[in-house]
Amino acid sequence: MYTGKHVHTYTRARSVLFRISYLFLLLSVLCSLLTSCGPSSTPATPTAPYGAPFILSTRDPNAAPPTPFEAATSTPTLFSTETPVPTLTASAIPPTPVPLPPAVSVARPYYILYATIDYDNHHVIVDEAIAYPNQTGATLNELILAVEPMLYANAFYLTSISINQLPITNYSLESHRLTIPLPSPLPPGGQANFVIQYELNIPFKQKGNTFGWLSYQTNLTEWYPFVVPFDPSTGWVIHDFMPWGEHLTYDAADFEVNLRFADSASQPIVAAPALAESNGEWTTYRLDGARTFALSMSREFLVTESAVGSVVTRSYYFAGHEDAGAKMSYVATQVVGLFDPLFAPYPYPVINVVELDYNDGMEFDGLCFLSSSFYDGYDGTSQNNLVVLGVHEMAHNWWFGLVGNDQALEPWLDEALAVYSERIFFEYTNPGIVDWWWQFRVNYFGPSGWVDTDIYNGGNFRDYTDAVYFNGATFLEALRVRIGDQAFYAFLEDYAAQMSHRRATADNFFRILRQHTTKDISDLIAAYFATGH
Repeated sequence: MYTGKHVHTYTRARSVLFRISYLFLLLSVLCSLLTSCGPSSTPATPTAPYGAPFILSTRDPNAAPPTPFEAATSTPTLFSTETPVPTLTASAIPPTPVPLPPAVSVARPYYILYATIDYDNHHVIVDEAIAYPNQTGATLNELILAVEPMLYANAFYLTSISINQLPITNYSLESHRLTIPLPSPLPPGGQANFVIQYELNIPFKQKGNTFGWLSYQTNLTEWYPFVVPFDPSTGWVIHDFMPWGEHLTYDAADFEVNLRFADSASQPIVAAPALAESNGEWTTYRLDGARTFALSMSREFLVTESAVGSVVTRSYYFAGHEDAGAKMSYVATQVVGLFDPLFAPYPYPVINVVELDYNDGMEFDGLCFLSSSFYDGYDGTSQNNLVVLGVHEMAHNWWFGLVGNDQALEPWLDEALAVYSERIFFEYTNPGIVDWWWQFRVNYFGPSGWVDTDIYNGGNFRDYTDAVYFNGATFLEALRVRIGDQAFYAFLEDYAAQMSHRRATADNFFRILRQHTTKDISDLIAAYFATGH
């Protein structure tokens, strides 16, 4: 689930002079930060992304049943435009060894990041190496990267780009699209190795975003440039922002992320989707076959940890939410223990659930965020948003992480399956509340609309979620009843196996489905889908 981002474009080169002058500006900047960068009762003046307001939902807390999927009815609230934090001085932080891509050929995109984080000043210096194997079947003359921090005012500062250690200056950076011309055409089977150096001024986190800082927590989500997928028939797959839904599409990739903190003596607890490895002054995390690499950091995190086989489950939460935090640790073990044999082996070494002041829930590989309001509303049972949405976001590790899709144009492929995975979870772990789940989660809204609605033609947030999420779950239930449980679960397992680390389409979905049933489902397709399959 996702709401929106402010769109702004701004770049500048990193200035050595600016770094040196930092010491002289520090006192005055810190004074200004106390008023301009910290949480305040006075919100920043809003401006609309792409001319469309970012809408926060409001709902009577006494209305029943509570749900994160609300109609967009409130006054637009947008993004902070606080003065950027200045860069670190060269003397304050030792130089980063510029990473080099692997000397050998890689099977899929490989990202190596060295990130030096000034936690208190909300600033990051990043050196990123990318090895990109051309598996598109086409000759490429350029690479297109998504740079999501560009959607926030003054957040991203590009320093340099080099390919095979040769500087590239004729790139273009517009909105969240970075175009890098290649010095020579990249043939099928070839590999491009390049390095990007940049800085992040982390924005103050707004309610509807995961990226940003609060006084007690900082999140790095979609924080590094990545090469978007390439479709030989349509070209590079990069979509425009929308106030609802996810607009990004990813290839599966391998990650090595190295972190260090400017103040190592008071560094925060880090929630990461991989196990930490000590590497001198750096902490290294390795994650293979993932779509994203997201981080959350706080000095105030409380952590409950368990394991299912080799998978570590961790719940990160704040004081006062101990019972809810422990519950999510337990639910995480249930999710892995159940979906591992039903769908596919859990694809990552760690599964994290992280509390955040956020509207709803949001998935990333091996890590998901859940709204603090869900923790506030936890009642000691499984009949609440904390558990329901927790299962939903964790299910995305299979339907998004392992099996990818175009989240902008075919969002039902991950969202409908994640909603229906909630139903499966309760069916196996607490069958007595399945009827409650249907009413609370789906039927309450009387969902309608085409399941294959994309994020651009959904009309509004309410209609979009009703069609894609909830009518999508209704379709999957009707499909399961039609073909029977044995065929349905065999299909899900085969779908996950065939599309593992790939990007699935509706055509893939129905092709694999028909390998497991001879039942006529043409009437279901006609009833739920605008386009036939």
